[in-house]
Amino acid sequence: MQRIIWGTVAAAALTAALTGCDASFTASPSSNESSPPASTSTQNGSPHHSGTNGGSGTSTTTGTGTGSRPNGTGVRHCTTSDLHASAYSNGDPGAGQRYGTLQLTNNSGTSCTTGGWSGLGLVNAAGALPTKVVREGTARTITIPAGASAYEQLHWGVVPGEGEGESETGQCEPTAKALHIIPPNQTTFISTSWIGGPVCQQGQIRLTPIRLGKM
Repeated sequence: MQRIIWGTVAAAALTAALTGCDASFTASPSSNESSPPASTSTQNGSPHHSGTNGGSGTSTTTGTGTGSRPNGTGVRHCTTSDLHASAYSNGDPGAGQRYGTLQLTNNSGTSCTTGGWSGLGLVNAAGALPTKVVREGTARTITIPAGASAYEQLHWGVVPGEGEGESETGQCEPTAKALHIIPPNQTTFISTSWIGGPVCQQGQIRLTPIRLGKM
């Protein structure tokens, strides 16, 4: 399977271009392991992140690994600042379909637990774009060792839905430059660049729950 790395948003120019839209960015909410599958979360235009794990969004990259330790297990929850985000475009897409992988790497230096679905938000230099996440599959709690990775699979369409494709460019939706990710059970986001093209059906992305390993 061909894999093309999107990479994290590290370039100063892109960061500067997106600064103006951070204030209005609203991701679909992340969800923990107890949330029901196949639910749908939609961007609502609020200046803050919405949903169960609400709160204002702050871009974060790496952290200190000081999250709380759940249920006396001795392994703490993964925090946003523990994780580094990368995304890949998977080759050989079907007709009108696109697939990708979101990878979260634990850079904290210690193991941490997580589970469920990340919150996602597409953005470009003009601001936040429509993003609608459809959660699929069954969530499980996982432990990510220090330096190891976990992943979620992405699936979206490029065939315009009703009322789409009527712009001057003929695209269903504007093309995003970055993807903001709220890890499961968190409220702040990390970013990675987006080269997946426009996401049709009002920004609908189907997302599997986080799993240990790399794709």
